[in-house]
Amino acid sequence: MQSGINNIYEMGVLKRNVIIWAVFQIILWAVFGIAYSFNVNSWGNVSGTEYVAANSDGLLKTFFIIIINNLILFSFIVLGNVFVRFHLFTPGLLILLLQGVMIGWVAGSNSFEFPFASVSQANIQYLKVGLWETTAYALACAVTLTKSLNIADTFPAKQWSKVRKIKEISLSVAEKRLFSIGILLLIISAYVEAVLITIV
Repeated sequence: MQSGINNIYEMGVLKRNVIIWAVFQIILWAVFGIAYSFNVNSWGNVSGTEYVAANSDGLLKTFFIIIINNLILFSFIVLGNVFVRFHLFTPGLLILLLQGVMIGWVAGSNSFEFPFASVSQANIQYLKVGLWETTAYALACAVTLTKSLNIADTFPAKQWSKVRKIKEISLSVAEKRLFSIGILLLIISAYVEAVLITIV
């Protein structure tokens, strides 16, 4: 198991992204199933409530609020990976893991600001927005996972087994492309969500 996790640091960025994305989705949907089983009534009590609701803030303001919040999380994942790694684990991975758990729980318990009337409606919304946001977070994690400046063999760190400078962790062409795709997905998903919130 440990060697399998260790291999993720040695494989190409595309393959690493596929694995991180798949594990993230598995965690998200597993937590969704658990939350749903404990909160089945939270779906039946929604009488015709629609996620799409008029918002007086306007499209542009809503878009900027969403994109700023998403970029903050995106940045935390990146910085968590780049700052430090403890053997096979980084703060960026932890943030991504917690995000998967939180998204799964909120979705499974229908605890959205605008609750959905059915699971199928929620899934359609996830395909429109959530899938692309979570893919962006997985891309951010995959690209920067191997770029830690300070690496320790244990947690907490007794000493650094490897210390690098910023110039030593430059991105390859493939990594730059995937990172750019991640940011683009965040922008697109934020715009789509803003449209769904502000336009009836």
